[in-house]
Amino acid sequence: MSSRTHRIVSIAAVAAYVVAAAALVGLVTITLFFSIGDPWGTINDYSGVVMTLALAPMMLAYYELGGRTPTPLAQAAQVAGWIGVLTWCVAHTLNIADVVRFDYGASATGVMAVEMVGLVVIGLWIAGANLLAGPWLSRVRWLGVVTGTGFALLGLGLLLGGQNHPLSYAGGIGYELVLPIWAFLMARSLARIAATR
Repeated sequence: MSSRTHRIVSIAAVAAYVVAAAALVGLVTITLFFSIGDPWGTINDYSGVVMTLALAPMMLAYYELGGRTPTPLAQAAQVAGWIGVLTWCVAHTLNIADVVRFDYGASATGVMAVEMVGLVVIGLWIAGANLLAGPWLSRVRWLGVVTGTGFALLGLGLLLGGQNHPLSYAGGIGYELVLPIWAFLMARSLARIAATR
C-alpha cells in the first residue's frame, strides 16, 4: 500500500467512526424529536450534516482500495457520490438556516427535492461501492448494500409522497438503524487495513 493510500484509508477510518457516532446521535435525536419536539430536531439536522460530510473520505478510501469497476466508471461514480454529498449538505444547511423550509409530510419539491435526489445518489453510491468492492471488503459488504438501499429508498419515498410513503418507512430501516452499525464496522475494517501497511 502506498503512503498516499495509507493516509487516505487512515483518515477514512476516523471518518467512518464519525459517521457511526453522528448516525447514532441522529437515531436518538429523531426519536426524541417525535416524542418531545425541539431542540432535538435541530440537533438531528446538525448530526445529519456531520454524518453526510464524513461519508466523503470513506468514498475516497473505497476508490483507493479498488473493486470490480473499470477505472473510468469508478471515477464517474466517485464524482457523482461527492456531488450527492455536497448537494445534500448544502440543501440541508439552507433548511437549518431557515433560508428554505421543508415539508416532510408532502412530496418533496424545490430545494427539498434537490436534497432528496442527492440522498438517492449517495445511497446508490454506497450500495454499488459495497457490492462491487474488491476482496478487501469482507462481511461488511452486505450491510453496506442494505444501508445504501435505505438511503435511496428514503430519498425516493420523500420525493414521491413524503415521510408517510411506504418507501420512506422501508428506507428508514437502512438509513436510521443499519447505517450506524455499518459505519462502525467499516471504521474497524479500515483501521485494520491501515494497521497492516
